[in-house]
Amino acid sequence: MKRLLIWIFGVGALGGIAWGGGAMVSETAATRWLDDRQADGWVAEVSDISVSGFPLQFVTELQNLELADPETGLAWSVASLEFRQDVLRLDRIEARWPAVQVIASPYERLNVSELGAEGLHLQAALDVQPTNRFALDALHVDTGPLQVSSSDGWQTQWEQGSLILTRVADTETTYDIMALATAMTPPEAWRTRLDPAGVLPAIMERAEVQVTATFDAPWDMDAIEVARPQFTALQIDEVSMRWGDMLFRATGTLDVTAGGVPEGELAVRAENWRAMVDLASNAGVVPERLRGTAEAMLEVLAGLSGSEENIDATLSFSNGRVFIGPLPIGHAPSLRLR
Repeated sequence: MKRLLIWIFGVGALGGIAWGGGAMVSETAATRWLDDRQADGWVAEVSDISVSGFPLQFVTELQNLELADPETGLAWSVASLEFRQDVLRLDRIEARWPAVQVIASPYERLNVSELGAEGLHLQAALDVQPTNRFALDALHVDTGPLQVSSSDGWQTQWEQGSLILTRVADTETTYDIMALATAMTPPEAWRTRLDPAGVLPAIMERAEVQVTATFDAPWDMDAIEVARPQFTALQIDEVSMRWGDMLFRATGTLDVTAGGVPEGELAVRAENWRAMVDLASNAGVVPERLRGTAEAMLEVLAGLSGSEENIDATLSFSNGRVFIGPLPIGHAPSLRLR
């Protein structure tokens, strides 16, 4: 019995020493990372760093965190940020931070806040490679009701949002990405411009993205410290948006140039396309002088699709422009990540 007690005490003491060493490593790593960012010219401030969770977890908490990257002008501030790791599973990290936070760029400042429930926190689960610059294998983020307010005067909100990212097996830079937002309320200024008659419902029912994206670099610590990886190719399995009786859906494959310009084709379906033309015209995407030509072309496409109100067609991206058949409908969006 005495030997058993001695053995238990010894194991406990060794476990405590090991946990303490791990906690010291976690705290030192967080402190050193912030110091390195400051040396690179960042704003990287924190009021306190602590590690708890003995004996089964390492819980690293940073209080009053402020980060700003001088290269991109992106900044983030939050009252607290917490990382949880099981002592036997250091490749799985759970991050937790308050819904109330500030995200800023050289163009605007975004205030994110909870909507409805008090004390809401955002959580993310990350599978990483600790010995490979914490390269990301998987990410899962869910949000409840959130509101985003911009310094430019607009405001939007949604009831539920999620983001799932999974690295494709046997690749380093290709990821399956799924994003979903439900019950979105578009900014009032956008609604007034797009729908001055107030015909559309106040809430956009659903927006969904399912793509396989290839980047020019893996998502690891360099993605934060040096530069964001940029798209090189997109396999789009589903991009869809439903708003009232309008539905837009697209699938296809795009290559992306070094400048972020997409090249390729998407198969699209547009239900109630006339309302979409109204929105595009109100937004100035389709100049009024071209509206008649655009509507005539789309009527032909609708006829070929077998319905007067719905269109099944191909969007072509070439030389920085977007075409439906031979009809140019605007400039291609930039897919560069800041």
